[in-house]
Amino acid sequence: MMHVYILLALAVLGAAGEKLDTCILHPKIEERVVKDTAAWGDAGITEDLVKSISKHCDTEARIRLHYCNCQPQRILIENGTVYLNNLIPRHRLGPHEHIGLLVELYEASQVYRLPNVEFTYWLDDHPPGETNYVFSGAGPHGAPRATAWPYEPAGGLPPMVAWSKSADNGVLMVPYSGAFRCAKDSFDALEASLPELAGVAWADKLPVGFGRWNGFCTYYYGMGLVRTADGQPVPCPRIYLNNVSAAHPDLLSAFDLGVAKPVPLAHQNRYKYIVSTDGWSISSKFDKYLLLGSTVFKAASIRDGFYYDALEPNVHFIPFMVKHKDDIVDAIQWARQHDDEARRMAEAAREFARQHLSRPARLCYLFRLLTHLSKQYRYPVSCSRRKLCVPLAQELRYYAQEEKTRDTCPYGEVFDRYGGGDPLVAPDAGRLAEISAMHVDPLHWPRDDL
Repeated sequence: MMHVYILLALAVLGAAGEKLDTCILHPKIEERVVKDTAAWGDAGITEDLVKSISKHCDTEARIRLHYCNCQPQRILIENGTVYLNNLIPRHRLGPHEHIGLLVELYEASQVYRLPNVEFTYWLDDHPPGETNYVFSGAGPHGAPRATAWPYEPAGGLPPMVAWSKSADNGVLMVPYSGAFRCAKDSFDALEASLPELAGVAWADKLPVGFGRWNGFCTYYYGMGLVRTADGQPVPCPRIYLNNVSAAHPDLLSAFDLGVAKPVPLAHQNRYKYIVSTDGWSISSKFDKYLLLGSTVFKAASIRDGFYYDALEPNVHFIPFMVKHKDDIVDAIQWARQHDDEARRMAEAAREFARQHLSRPARLCYLFRLLTHLSKQYRYPVSCSRRKLCVPLAQELRYYAQEEKTRDTCPYGEVFDRYGGGDPLVAPDAGRLAEISAMHVDPLHWPRDDL
């Protein structure tokens, strides 16, 4: 019902031209937002914490040798307008992981009355280790917990978002928006093709666990940070499942692409069981698998996405590599023997995805996240206090005409729908040239701490 409610609300918005100031998230997702944005306690977010991100690139040598200005995207929202406080160097532009969230934030700013906030979007599969909590001690200004943040105020937690994290990290989670809306096989594209996906009846699906991926492994498997109930370290799923599949070809066809040929995502729904593993971090395909109408089997992990708290094991998916490293064999055999239950899980997963991962639901999530975050600031958030504030609408226009980024995301979706009511959407050639010059400058990094 929530999905329908938000769609109706967006329709009303389009007709009335008024922005929304309320929406409803899944209770577990809202609960996680409230918990994570309470990390600063009564101390709140002070301006020195926000400015400390500038110290991440404190010398020209660090920029030239470590490209430290390529991961933090600083964002400020004032009076409903989204601004960027730094621009990512042109040589690093292109991936939808970065641009997707910016497009989604812009759309959220046109749909909702966003509060005044500022934060950093960390452009990496892994949030920085410096925002990990340390074992003991309070943070600066009386914050409840200290982190490994090395810049003054040391031990603090600058407000930062990323698309995944583990429990020991203080960043806030946002959708992996590029995979949700920008890729050719995006979640939104798959959702739009649901009638075709539903054309494969459950009885016609092959009762085999299917998976395809690139053959690499993220660090938290190699370090033994993920363990099964028998105390053993979980092997790299993407590599180990080659062996399990070879040993049980009647149950599994889960191989890396060095062993088996790829199969388009939209064609994988002909299998009853879809196998999901982490990549460098959480899998951007997992969200899409939930739409396929197949039962999803998910490998154990220490990483969370923004909505994972609302998913129920053995209701929306079947976990594996939990009891022991080969337990997927038992899990698939169980699914075969309990076909109706497996089918109900597939249906529950699809319904969950449609209600809580659709674009309206993601926009609602960003609004609620920023609303709770806004309560933590202990100073007036304003562009007047920053060295640079480029309106996001102008940056997106630059992306739309820049060779490296013009095909990254369908910008026209937001320009066509909202551009008429936003005067910032049409910068002149001179302004676009100014923005381009900042991107071309390899040392671009406004120092708000100085």
